[in-house]
Amino acid sequence: MSTIFDYRAIDQSGELQTGFLPGESAEAVAERVRRMGLRPVSVSPKRAQFAQKELSIPGFNGKKIEALSLFSRQFATMTAAGTPIVRCLKVLEAQTEHKGFKGAIKMIRGDIENGDQLSDAMVRQTEWFSDFYISMVRAGESAGSLPLVLERLAHATESQARLRKKVKSAMAYPTAVGFLIICCVLAMLMFLIPTFAGIFKDLGGELPLPTRIVMGVSGLLTNYFPFVFLGTGLAIWRFRKWKKSESGRLTWDTFKLRLPVFGKLARLTALARFSQSLSVLVSTGVPAVSALEIAKGTAGNDFVAQNVAEIARVVSAGGTLSGAMAEQPVFTEMVVQMVGVGEESGDLDGMLDKVAEMYELEVNSTVEALTSLLEPLLIVAMGVTVGGILMSVYLPMFKAISLVK
Repeated sequence: MSTIFDYRAIDQSGELQTGFLPGESAEAVAERVRRMGLRPVSVSPKRAQFAQKELSIPGFNGKKIEALSLFSRQFATMTAAGTPIVRCLKVLEAQTEHKGFKGAIKMIRGDIENGDQLSDAMVRQTEWFSDFYISMVRAGESAGSLPLVLERLAHATESQARLRKKVKSAMAYPTAVGFLIICCVLAMLMFLIPTFAGIFKDLGGELPLPTRIVMGVSGLLTNYFPFVFLGTGLAIWRFRKWKKSESGRLTWDTFKLRLPVFGKLARLTALARFSQSLSVLVSTGVPAVSALEIAKGTAGNDFVAQNVAEIARVVSAGGTLSGAMAEQPVFTEMVVQMVGVGEESGDLDGMLDKVAEMYELEVNSTVEALTSLLEPLLIVAMGVTVGGILMSVYLPMFKAISLVK
């Protein structure tokens, strides 16, 4: 079955051309674009309608990652073809859909036209470009291999985008079902339970404990809803503020790694990002200690970053990378051995790349296992929650019927 693909390509005069074509795959459409006399910059499936869009989960800044990934791939493609950097940025600015990123690219282009290096211009746009990204670009400029570095950056950002999608797919189902459970419970407590209050009062006698608990919670919600709403909002705001603090972030990231099932997914994702970034940095000639200091920020987890900082300290004192990794609890013995082999063979960046691929494969398998495990568990949880509330409502009625008989 054919899919509609959006394409962006450069014609012989250097102008950006856009359009859409049907095809079996992105590669097939790219080949059709080449036969039209154009040089393809990007080919992607046509954006889905609203009902087909993926669920957006708070905490995952997906639009930025996807915009940066697309920018990196297109930038690498154009520089490899010999297009001047200013011309590349002009084309990328025109085709970028994210308004904030469009403005950042425009400012970078202006700085370069005023005589700045690309890396120096990116330093002023830290909202979009991390220390890792800027260091890579600076290394490419120094070595005269910017197109090659941009190609590796494109691969790294695409890998991060894939990881994000995997984690997002794992979280989408429990988030949706959890939201549905909360809505059902709130509706029952605020609208269904109060209708039974008068009936229970007429029955007289002492209500069962589950019924008293449900009635108490229902009364609290219906009588003090504004205060409950404000209190919940204040608690969420306070938690988010605490999580942004240095101690809170470390505590929260450590807690996430200890969660059953989800903890493993968080650890694998952080290590895959770190390994990929370290591999790219080492391959471009960045010194090991500097590469570790830069790559630790890409892990996205303060506990893992703390482990990497300790590894950097040991390496700077003359220790080996594999030996330092063996002392940290987040790295498995297999990974330590693989890094050791890379050090001995002189192919450390290649081995780190294999480590990143291994972690990404583990993320895929963990997501599949998590999805298959959570679906029945969440259905059971929803049934138990809703059924428990209904049972607490009907218990007094069963008791009244038995007394009548």
